[in-house]
This record gives sequence, C-alpha cells and structure tokens, in this order.
Amino acid sequence: MNKKQLTIILIIVIAALSRLLPHAPNFTPLTAIALFSGAYIANRLLAIALPLLVMLLSDAIMGFNGWAFTEQIVTVYGTYALISVVSTWFLSHKSAVRVGSSSLLASLLFFLTTNLAVWMGGFFHAPALYPMNLGGIIECYIAALPFFGNALAGDLFYSAVLFGGFYLLSINIPALARERK
Repeated sequence: MNKKQLTIILIIVIAALSRLLPHAPNFTPLTAIALFSGAYIANRLLAIALPLLVMLLSDAIMGFNGWAFTEQIVTVYGTYALISVVSTWFLSHKSAVRVGSSSLLASLLFFLTTNLAVWMGGFFHAPALYPMNLGGIIECYIAALPFFGNALAGDLFYSAVLFGGFYLLSINIPALARERK
C-alpha cells in the first residue's frame, strides 16, 4: 500500500471517529466519506467497502442507535454504497464545483431513498408511521426536512474538510500528489 492510499484510509478512519463526537442530528461525515472513498481509492471494492465498514464499526460503538427495521438499514447502507460507486465516475476529475455538487446530489439522494424506506416501512410493519398514500409520503418527506438541513450542512462541511484537507496535504507533501491512485 502506498503513502497516498494509507493517508486516504487514515483520513477516512479519523472522519468516521468524528461520528462519536457530540453533533446535531444527521450532521455526520458519512456521505463525505463515501464520496471521498469513491473518488480516491483505486480498488473499487475497497472504495465501496471501506465507508460501509467504518460506518458499521461506528454504529456498533454507538450501540446501533436508531436502527429500526431491516429495510431501512439496507437502504442506508445501500445508498452509501451507491454514492461511493457514482463518485468514482463523477469525481474522477476533482474540483470545488464537482465536490460541492456531488455532495449536494448525494445529500438529496440519501434524503429521497431513506425517507422513502421509512414511508414504505408502513407496508411491512404495523402501525404505519404515515398513511400509505400520496399524502402519507408527502407528510413523511416534510417531517424529514429539518434532518435534511442538518445532513446537507454536514455533508458539505465534511466534504470540504476531507477533499480540501487532502488537497492541502498533497500540496505540502509532494509524495501524495505524485503517487498514482
């Protein structure tokens, strides 16, 4: 493993540990980790698995707090895997605009998929949190908007920290900039 890959993995692990610090609901580094991993780790399987692994480990340390139903867990982890996959393509050429727009799109994707899973949970678990109709799904998304604001802020913040921090490191440590992905 080269210095660049080791540095990237270390950054991801440190970012994941920040989940353990007090924070606003949904203000976490997870989306940024998925984007960063997909953008910088050449081994595509590792680029997908590493964010999921650090999330699983941090979830375990936190006692799997907030885990409700299997379909919601699968949706959360599946969405992060999808974000990692998409970022391998979209962030192949990195710029502040691409990182910011990727973070915004990933936040929106996470919001749409996970809240759809919450609403759809009503088909499998009684009592349903929301009515199983168009009004119910709209109500579900509206109820989630405050969490989306925190998630979006966290995603943008941590994306700036991870991508910006690695960029600054690569300027100051030439070996990081020279080594291939």
